Amino acid sequence: MKNILIYILLAVSLAACQTEIKGPEEAMIPSVPEDSFTFSPFAHPEFKQKLDKTFDIYTVVNTSHEFRFGPHDTEYGKYDVIALVENSRFDYYVRLFTGNYRKVFQKWLDRSNEYVYILRDILRREGVPEELVYLPFTESGFNPAIRSRAGACGMWQFMKGTGKAYGLDTDFWVDERNDFEKSTVAAARHLKDLYESLGDWYLAMAAYNAGLGKVLNAIKRYNTRDYFVMSQRKYRYLKLETKDYVPKYMALRYLARNYQEYGFDTPNGQPQLFDRVTLYRQANLYVLAKIIGSDIDTLRELNPELMTPMTPPVEEYSMRIPYGKKKILEEKLEHISDAELAQFHIEFARKGHSIASYAKKYGMTASALKDINGLRHNMILRDTYLFIPIKNAYDEELNRMFVQELKRYNPKVHIVRSGDNMYQIAHKYGMSLYELMAMNRDVNPKRIRPGQSIIVSDSYYNTRTNKKSVRTYASKTKSGSYAKITHKVSYGESLWSIANQYGTTISQIKSSNKLRSNVIQPGKDLIVYNYNSSAADDGKYTVRRGDSLWEIARKFNTSVNTIKRKNNLRGNNIHPGSVLVVD
Repeated sequence: MKNILIYILLAVSLAACQTEIKGPEEAMIPSVPEDSFTFSPFAHPEFKQKLDKTFDIYTVVNTSHEFRFGPHDTEYGKYDVIALVENSRFDYYVRLFTGNYRKVFQKWLDRSNEYVYILRDILRREGVPEELVYLPFTESGFNPAIRSRAGACGMWQFMKGTGKAYGLDTDFWVDERNDFEKSTVAAARHLKDLYESLGDWYLAMAAYNAGLGKVLNAIKRYNTRDYFVMSQRKYRYLKLETKDYVPKYMALRYLARNYQEYGFDTPNGQPQLFDRVTLYRQANLYVLAKIIGSDIDTLRELNPELMTPMTPPVEEYSMRIPYGKKKILEEKLEHISDAELAQFHIEFARKGHSIASYAKKYGMTASALKDINGLRHNMILRDTYLFIPIKNAYDEELNRMFVQELKRYNPKVHIVRSGDNMYQIAHKYGMSLYELMAMNRDVNPKRIRPGQSIIVSDSYYNTRTNKKSVRTYASKTKSGSYAKITHKVSYGESLWSIANQYGTTISQIKSSNKLRSNVIQPGKDLIVYNYNSSAADDGKYTVRRGDSLWEIARKFNTSVNTIKRKNNLRGNNIHPGSVLVVD
């Protein structure tokens, strides 16, 4: 027994002698049995396949093949909630925006770089998928001040009623649907509500376009909650716009993430950088621009919700100003009077009162008051605001452009004559009786009298946006570029509505189509000259008298900074006759 124990001890000693001597650091590492652990670098299992060989963001490829998602698409969107779905309409829009609409998408891509960081942060805070940041490509091309023919406004294209439901104010002073921050908050909450009602992001986006009721009816009619099923061509309940809405969004989102692969330039739009200052008094934008050494166009671009060159009459208003100017402005505001800051007294004018009565109240002539406010009539035809210069504070040179910026109420009126009735008046101006009645809600159509003023156009007009809030009868031909098109008359349309849709006149439409009366039938093809077309010859625009960079940028759906960069402009001064690159 003793011999056996001695042999065991000798064997253990010999084995210990053959073991490699470890240093103090190695000795601290616990030993691991061979093959019990194999180290491999961390990688998401679905993204391991040859990413380094298939994706190079600096390689530009002219793609002419079928559009198939590669590993880099999956890698970019690995945290996406709304998955990309490829179908024939997706392919169509990819080809469209890499082909005929290539310049359009490049313009949108440049402009998106100014806002996408702000929007993504808001969507993240509101708890909705970040990939919805690309939805404004579909809605507006990231233009915060665009307005559709249907009346939808802003980057997210809110209608007035929907915007109001989500806290976006629209009045004489502001249209918060144009505020790129507030409208994004409203859009996020609206989309979240739609998702909670429908349980699917594709359906939520379709409802954002068509309305919740429309999508709920489609679900009931086709007995499916699959957006791509109810969007099939054989089903006709949803409009083509809604059927294409999600595929178009996906195609634009795909291109925005992979723009270099399709030969697009790196977005050159500079991200919006600004400070915020809280104003407790009404302020004239021209005065603010002078104080901080900036220009009016920059303030407008940072605050597209402002409809006049004056902040609204509220207890406090948060305004964006160029980054780094906050301290200067706050110090100056402490030493400037209310009169110097506003330059104007604001008077709420009641319908039916005379201009002369307000002029007398402030020691002015009626003609001077009408000139400053751009009014044509001697009576106030609807409740509005009048701007009256404050004596001893008014700077005429500083406010030279202010009066051209005012949001003016200048309706066209018809003076009733003996024997007139509402139907005859509507027919005379090429509109339907219902359109005329909508403009004159307080008029009893059975009790109109000679000498009474009947409104036959109804608009606030702002020269800097060149937009009208409601369609207006055009009394004379507009100058500028136009496109000759064919318009098929739809049920309920009138010559008046068609003329205003294309920015032309009733007389011009009648002359072009040899019409003797204002009566038109649905289905008839009309030759129309579209003066609302904003196309420039070869992407260039000739500056006219009274133009500003802001007006030109709004007209061509671009930004002031983009125009300045493309034309090597250092300041904002432009001269009539100058040719600017706008495309």
